[in-house]
Amino acid sequence: MILRALGHRGVVNRGVAVALAAVLVSASPAAASPGWDVVPLQPGSANLVDVTALSAHDVWAAGFAVHHEIIDGRPFARFEPQVQHGDGVTWSAVPTAPLGKDVNAQFTAIAAASPGRIWAVGHVWEPRVQVRSLIEHWNGVTWTRVPADDLPDAGHDLSDVAAVSATDVWAVGTFVKAESSGPVAQHWDGVRWTRVPLPPGLDGAALQAVAAAGPADVWAAGLAVADRESGRTEPLLLHWNGLAWCRIALPDTADRGTALLDAVTVSRGQVWAVGQSTTGGTTDRKPLVFRIDGRGPVLEPTPDEQGQLNGVTTVGREVWAVGYHYDEARNDQAYALRRGPDGTWRRAPVPAREGAALFGVTTERGSGTLWTSGAMTGAGSGQPEPLVARFR
Repeated sequence: MILRALGHRGVVNRGVAVALAAVLVSASPAAASPGWDVVPLQPGSANLVDVTALSAHDVWAAGFAVHHEIIDGRPFARFEPQVQHGDGVTWSAVPTAPLGKDVNAQFTAIAAASPGRIWAVGHVWEPRVQVRSLIEHWNGVTWTRVPADDLPDAGHDLSDVAAVSATDVWAVGTFVKAESSGPVAQHWDGVRWTRVPLPPGLDGAALQAVAAAGPADVWAAGLAVADRESGRTEPLLLHWNGLAWCRIALPDTADRGTALLDAVTVSRGQVWAVGQSTTGGTTDRKPLVFRIDGRGPVLEPTPDEQGQLNGVTTVGREVWAVGYHYDEARNDQAYALRRGPDGTWRRAPVPAREGAALFGVTTERGSGTLWTSGAMTGAGSGQPEPLVARFR
């Protein structure tokens, strides 16, 4: 299993973190907040960690289903990639590429170049085989697994994917070897996936997110090692200018303890990168937001309260970021921030589902409709169930 520092749940990769969130949610549901419509989905233990919306009649969400089993008298959770599609009337699970028996796998992200060109990425692990990148492509009819360009003799986990066009797609994540680890970026040119060199000096770093405004304007975010002795991490932001990746210097976050970025988006010449910082222990997580424009990066002030941010998108002149926080009983609760045209971040409404965790958020193309995804506690079952909600 690939490991990566996240702070709030120990040292785990993003896929495992969202898996744990899906397994650990535990509270009863409540009615949706005004403005949010929770999409009715088929019940079943699952978490939808990312969402993309080409139109109101073509919305996709990806993540994983959780199958609870008893093996040798002990409980065991097996993970299976899951994709759900909304056509404007109903939502249904769409079969993904077969991966074989006794295989655990998760999707961590989904992105669309066009209605018939959609990519989902994550990781897969088989018995006696290292964790490998999982990349699947939707051609309008079926999902097909596409070979990744993984390093030999290394484990790989892809955390996010961004599509510029049918022949220009990026996926980022992390590799782990016996005594080293680092970030990885792979590019699709319409024929094959190829690893692209990253800046030096990123040993122990990880990439969690990627976003693209064009072929020469791609951004990747994650974490880098700030202090090897203490294990403290700092936010990491990289930019692709069409020729090479370079590291962007960010304002210092040492006073915030361990910090990282989990999501990034690009809109109207501005880049927004969000995540979390941890100063007082695993439950004391506070939102972290950077804005990058022509004047350079700025650490934006946010409400001084608990909460981590997993996804970010823009709606006109507003910015929305979603995530979750712990309540007093240590249950996950949906959390969101909204930056208005006046430049101030405030708490935003969320789908009022007790025990909900939000991971993905996107803006429907051609409209101002917001979509979010994650997991919530199923009514009566007490088990985590997939969550998709729409805000108008």
